[in-house]
Amino acid sequence: MSLDAVDAVNWSAIPNPTAHPSDDPERVADALRRLAVSTTANETGDAASLLAGGGFVCSHAGMVFPAAYAATPVLLDLVEHGRRSRIKDAALGLLFDALCSLPPVGHNRVDTPHGADVPLCCAIARCIRGRHAVLRAHGRFGRQLLAEAALHWQLTIEETELQPDGTLTAIAVLEGTPLPPPTEAELHVPPFVQRAATVCVEALTADSSGAACIQLRQTPIRITPGSTLYAAECGRREH
Repeated sequence: MSLDAVDAVNWSAIPNPTAHPSDDPERVADALRRLAVSTTANETGDAASLLAGGGFVCSHAGMVFPAAYAATPVLLDLVEHGRRSRIKDAALGLLFDALCSLPPVGHNRVDTPHGADVPLCCAIARCIRGRHAVLRAHGRFGRQLLAEAALHWQLTIEETELQPDGTLTAIAVLEGTPLPPPTEAELHVPPFVQRAATVCVEALTADSSGAACIQLRQTPIRITPGSTLYAAECGRREH
């Protein structure tokens, strides 16, 4: 695996919520490089321990840090192209920990190419879903990671129609597996400068391709194509 993906990230621009040296995002970059080039079981274990001990996640505290979003594509590359099975397994375990951990208060949001202020867990989960074929091929642990990522669902609106009763019907693309409706969702509307509003998904049907039809209660802001819905619970996840 090339280390260009690590070097391409401006790690110094990522916040360190605790200001503790062990949680420095630059430390995450160093640990990722060490994991990628590790040749012995001890080297792999040491690099994975650095990532699990702060900056990426803090396993004993059940905490995930903002740098985890930038690190996720690198770890997924290691799952796909890692030189040894233990490197792949370590990367899978770290990704699973990231999805199951909670961000520090005030650090539950990241900007992504698909929108600003996205819940950290949802941003990580979308990266994971993008490697579906790779993870499915990795066996049971890959499938477990995909199942965890599915809980952090996303709906992308394509068309909308206002109904006479004030509800809104929308055609959307579904990623993941939402809770049965009615369920609360966090609404992000392009150009993503407004604060996300909380809405209620009253009904949802979807086929195996992800094509979905949803019904929303009257929303506080106008929904346009490209708007996204995330689980409201994800937006409230904090340590």
